[in-house]
Amino acid sequence: MKKTFICGLLLVLSLVFVTAVFASGEQEKGKTKLVYLSKWNVGEVTQEIVNDAIEGWIQDNPNVEVERLWAGRDVNTKLMAMIQSGSPPDFYDEDPLLIEASLGKEGLVLDLTPYLKNVDAYDIDKKVWDTFPQGAFDPCTFRGEINSMPLQQYLTVFWYDKTLFKQLGITKTPDTWPEFLDLCEKIKGEGIAPIVMDGGIDFYNMYFFSHLADRIEGPNALLDAIYDKTGKSWDKPGFLKAQQMVKELVDKGYIIEGFEGYQFPAGQIDWVQRKGALLLIHTYMPIEVADAKPDDFVFGSFPFPSVPGGKGDQYELTSITGSVAILKSTKDPDLAFDLLKRLVSKETQTRFAKEALNVPVIMGVDLPDIFKDLEGIMAKQTGTFKDYSGGPGQFEPEYAQTIMFPLNEQVLFGKLSPEDFIKQIKEKSINYWKNK
Repeated sequence: MKKTFICGLLLVLSLVFVTAVFASGEQEKGKTKLVYLSKWNVGEVTQEIVNDAIEGWIQDNPNVEVERLWAGRDVNTKLMAMIQSGSPPDFYDEDPLLIEASLGKEGLVLDLTPYLKNVDAYDIDKKVWDTFPQGAFDPCTFRGEINSMPLQQYLTVFWYDKTLFKQLGITKTPDTWPEFLDLCEKIKGEGIAPIVMDGGIDFYNMYFFSHLADRIEGPNALLDAIYDKTGKSWDKPGFLKAQQMVKELVDKGYIIEGFEGYQFPAGQIDWVQRKGALLLIHTYMPIEVADAKPDDFVFGSFPFPSVPGGKGDQYELTSITGSVAILKSTKDPDLAFDLLKRLVSKETQTRFAKEALNVPVIMGVDLPDIFKDLEGIMAKQTGTFKDYSGGPGQFEPEYAQTIMFPLNEQVLFGKLSPEDFIKQIKEKSINYWKNK
């Protein structure tokens, strides 16, 4: 009797549970669900801004539920697991090259071009496309399709202290490489190191060569050479010339003494304390030296100069870009893009500028004082080319660590001639791709 009662009770409870689940499903039946998979961790400034933007969008779209998965830097592992389980997300935010490697080349991402060019921006009377500067989508374009929407970016520029320049009587920043060399000579004559570098960071040591190479041979020429399996691209004269120009900086003593042994952040601290005048680095730097700068220090910046006769333009800017893709499997791409455009609204991008100290990806956003010069630079921007830093997705990691960075440093440190650099990198490139 007791056993029969218990069995009956379990049956009733089971029916109640099933009924509750069914009822819950009926309540949610009218809602559309989107899943946003992100590389950010809960509590990071970027995560909080993105989350708030999504919350604001949900308030305007109460019939939509957005599940947010803050997966952190292992987001790609989470992505693959979701795809393999048959439950891919609707959104995926990462570096555009990683989005291409994970999804784009497999045809799994939505081409955003028609949406960008035909859909109105959220809070600006323009199409979404027209809120971005020229060239902003270059890092996200593969096979003629735009695989993601830029969300945030770090540009690379020369930084200087306007107070120091005023003391030295310098009234103009250089536009061309000869003008840059003249500036270095003037600064050196005042007893100050013209250039400061953290020589202990291998990818920081790439910046002069990579910029010069692309200023001479054209944007992304260096990236193309890195991936050229034949090695023939290294025969282009601009790559040799670029390393010869780097060697000239070393030979003329324009780089601060002992930079080879600097361990981060020693170089940029010396720079902000006026032991050197120029620092070539990303726009994330100012926040890193905020506590070390003198009270009268005023941030100034200018783009890497052009090289006379070169194929690259002074206002083609290198950029590390974080972006968001929409997967083709999404059930409502129009709705998904409507959410996406909220992330690049003026309201959201202003928060990125003020709270995260990111350079906004759209035009017309008021910048903090430390970025004031960037407004003029971005207004003249003519394109964007891939950066060569050591961050994930920038270029072939194993190639960077075993070939490019070591050989480049040997030139910069005076241990290898530019001619031997070209010879060795061509040989090593051919062997690398042959054995890959």
